[in-house]
Amino acid sequence: MRMSKKVVAVTALAVGSLLAGTASASAAGGSAEAAPSSLTWVGEAVPSDAAPAGKVARYQADPEAGTITFLGFGEPEPEPEFTPFIVVNNPPRAGDCVLAPTSVPYASYGFRGAGTINGTWANRQRITAGVERCAGTYRAQSGGPAFNTPVLAPGATIVFTSPAVFSQVRI
Repeated sequence: MRMSKKVVAVTALAVGSLLAGTASASAAGGSAEAAPSSLTWVGEAVPSDAAPAGKVARYQADPEAGTITFLGFGEPEPEPEFTPFIVVNNPPRAGDCVLAPTSVPYASYGFRGAGTINGTWANRQRITAGVERCAGTYRAQSGGPAFNTPVLAPGATIVFTSPAVFSQVRI
């Protein structure tokens, strides 16, 4: 009987230590991230669906500061067919929602369809909406809080002032 009490006591200590270690590791690991914030507009807040007929909105975003600036309206890209679910294309096809890299050797990724896709796309410099409206969640390459882009009308673009890491694309 004496032996089993020691085993129970040692087991309880070990389990307690493991649970305490797990709890502090989870808290330190930051697994529960804060919800993404909206970007802060610098200058006039122009929604992408305000583009005149035949034009698309262009933006610039600063992933470090969480700001977005309207740059103006430009010419749209050609539009391909619609797909009923998200497909990732590498290289992107015309009309995809595109996450463009900061430089080589990073690849551009195109997204097409409908829904949400999660992943990690680092060293991104630009997001361009394709045939469908799209949006994304990103943070600065150097870390910090996550931000949601505004929903971009087809052909609208956001160019980042420094590298960003996307964790989600929504079409």
